[in-house]
Amino acid sequence: MERKITKLENCHVEVVVNVDKDLWKKAQTKAFNNLAKDVSIPGFRPGKAPINLLKGSIDQGKVFNDAVNDVLNPVYEDILKDGSLRPVTRPTFDVTKLTEDELELKIVLITHPEVTVDQYKGFEIGKEDPEVTDADIDGAIDELRKQNSTFIVKDSPAELGDIVVIDFEGKLDGVAFDGGKAENHELELGSNSFIPGFEDQLVGVTTGAKTDVKVTFPENYGGAELAGKDAVFHVLVHEVKHRHLPELDDEFIKNLNLANVTNFDQLRENRRRQIAEQKSKTAKANYIDKLLEEIKKVSTFDIATEIVEEEKANRQQSLENQLAQSGLTLDQYLELTKKSQEELDADLALEAKKRLESYLVMEKVAQEENISLTAEEIEFELAKLADQYQITIDQVKDALGENMVGFTQNLLTQRIEDFLFDNNN
Repeated sequence: MERKITKLENCHVEVVVNVDKDLWKKAQTKAFNNLAKDVSIPGFRPGKAPINLLKGSIDQGKVFNDAVNDVLNPVYEDILKDGSLRPVTRPTFDVTKLTEDELELKIVLITHPEVTVDQYKGFEIGKEDPEVTDADIDGAIDELRKQNSTFIVKDSPAELGDIVVIDFEGKLDGVAFDGGKAENHELELGSNSFIPGFEDQLVGVTTGAKTDVKVTFPENYGGAELAGKDAVFHVLVHEVKHRHLPELDDEFIKNLNLANVTNFDQLRENRRRQIAEQKSKTAKANYIDKLLEEIKKVSTFDIATEIVEEEKANRQQSLENQLAQSGLTLDQYLELTKKSQEELDADLALEAKKRLESYLVMEKVAQEENISLTAEEIEFELAKLADQYQITIDQVKDALGENMVGFTQNLLTQRIEDFLFDNNN
């Protein structure tokens, strides 16, 4: 098929195709025969009348329409067969010439974004060498004790760190409001999970106490009807419970079931290694983010607006899903953050563009340095997971399911990041 390819701006490509005459004729014949099956002419069985009689009863426009639809896929496949065009969305088709002998189509493709990277090695960013302090280790061990703590009911007044089990009902000017009531709610004093000032006023209460807690909702509170308003919560205290931390002895340490950890010194070393690993991961991630921003400064990008819009829509959907898990709507989030939908759209579009650019830089580096994963390397990583969780590789694959593609992509991303980290300072 004859074609003319014209590269347009913004990663759009126009392809004008003169459809093969034989293909076009066959498509018309097929469309005509399909339409003829439903035509009834007196004296003939449906579809069996002479062609000259059928032609007078079949709309030629319908023949053309069905025939054009029939050739779209083979024409599109022919355009893509040499691999020079990499479309990322479905194309648009327009008929620019149409007769019984000739069909010309104009096809507009949105192609894969393009990037030119002038430099990706030899940057001087400054790598962080994170330090693990004794305070870090002490805090991690305290957290282990806290995670394994128990709560014991006490008769003495509540202190910060205690749990109070309460009924409460909030009112504005004596009128109860939605969402301001609960029963047998467990609240840790000092957790800052309630409105500022609420928990502080429960310090000193005892079991059976009734008290009124007076608060002022923050100006940026999610519900507009409550923001900045004074409220009174009527509170009944059912129980006061004190957190009991386990003794840091060998029995507690053994019950943690940490590999090769049976005493205090081994526990400290275990926490030190874990903290060091996490700090190193965080430092490396921050370094890669900074490095990518520097690489982008010496790179040029051509990304279709439609691709940015699609990524923006995906990010908003992800945000809405996260908010829903927290019991918030998008409107409530906008109220809480004091943003308009337009401001959120601008933020999401900027994030989408930055994410796409980072992806394109990483992809370009992988192409230039021939960074890839073999089937054996992927299998090795699956085996490591299987060993970690004491299951078979097939069970790992079953657990990953449709996420196998994402798992493989993450491995490749790590490989590219390792290369960038090793080749910059």
